[in-house]
Amino acid sequence: MTASLTTDNIDRLQATPLGGAGGWQITFHSLNEGLCHQLYVNGSLADWTDTPTQRHFAIDSELSPLEVVVAAVEPSSRTVDMSELLPAGVGTPSWRYTATALRDIGHRPGDSLAVMGDGATGQGVSQLLASREIWPQWAPRWAFGEDVFGLGGFGYDGYRAPGLGMGVFGVGPFGVGVDKITIEALLPEEGTHQIVLRTLAADGQYADADAVSVAAAPPPDAIKGLGVTDYEKTTDTLTLEIESD
Repeated sequence: MTASLTTDNIDRLQATPLGGAGGWQITFHSLNEGLCHQLYVNGSLADWTDTPTQRHFAIDSELSPLEVVVAAVEPSSRTVDMSELLPAGVGTPSWRYTATALRDIGHRPGDSLAVMGDGATGQGVSQLLASREIWPQWAPRWAFGEDVFGLGGFGYDGYRAPGLGMGVFGVGPFGVGVDKITIEALLPEEGTHQIVLRTLAADGQYADADAVSVAAAPPPDAIKGLGVTDYEKTTDTLTLEIESD
């Protein structure tokens, strides 16, 4: 059976700060009886319920901004990321940039992949937005002399390379598959950002891919406080003061 989700009949979403530990508690109302629910944060699956009756999540994150979506799914599919099935205009926000690169065997341990940006200023990509190590210690390498000799396909090294259908087929040495890695960055400033994907070697040398333009429209910062400053009885006018800093 094909996995599916729905965002219908889900409302009354409320976010409450968790206090000293940071993060938020998300509560919601749903008429989707018998289904479990998933929480998508900035377009990615972040949590799910283990019972059809649970109506709350906890986000252990201080990322800002955040866009959350609650969807109902069959219990057997609750752990499956189905963000691509979210309705148009819902899910991946404009201020989240995602890039995919190859974990090439030519990269050495200690090399990293970085997302560089200009903060929507147009003054050069000098801001480090996100980074991750290309070859973490847990990732097995299959370069010549670093793998089990001759046990890969056709007698080549590559025994520990991704299996068929698990990587990018045929682009590695001797046609061995190559793993893919994904890196994400948030763009909190409104406007058009220049983004560059940078490969950074351990010795400080780097190589940049072509720059791309990304238009971001993040929501305003959450208000810190709301107070009443005046009430004019004759005109029934209430004046509020919003604290944003």
